[in-house]
Amino acid sequence: VGLSWTEIKGHIVHLKAHDHSHPQSTEIYAKIDRLKSEAIENGFIFDSSWMTRSLNENETIESALCGHSELLVIALNLIQEPAPKFIQVVKNLRVCGHC
Repeated sequence: VGLSWTEIKGHIVHLKAHDHSHPQSTEIYAKIDRLKSEAIENGFIFDSSWMTRSLNENETIESALCGHSELLVIALNLIQEPAPKFIQVVKNLRVCGHC
């Protein structure tokens, strides 16, 4: 399972891929949906070659790829500080080419 850590306002936050345990998970996924929509509007195409597993019944390529832990902690950073000077993410695995 992919894990990512980041520091937000002096606190270390860690999330795993497709994590819904954070108190702000609803906001995190809403932020990811907004970023995903903006990317698609600007011509971004999700590449299924980055998939490392089969999709579950209720999943799309977009939802599977946008649930990666690094995207979750980036979204949380953007919620906490809309215009951060930098965002640092530490992972237990390499970052996939999609992310």
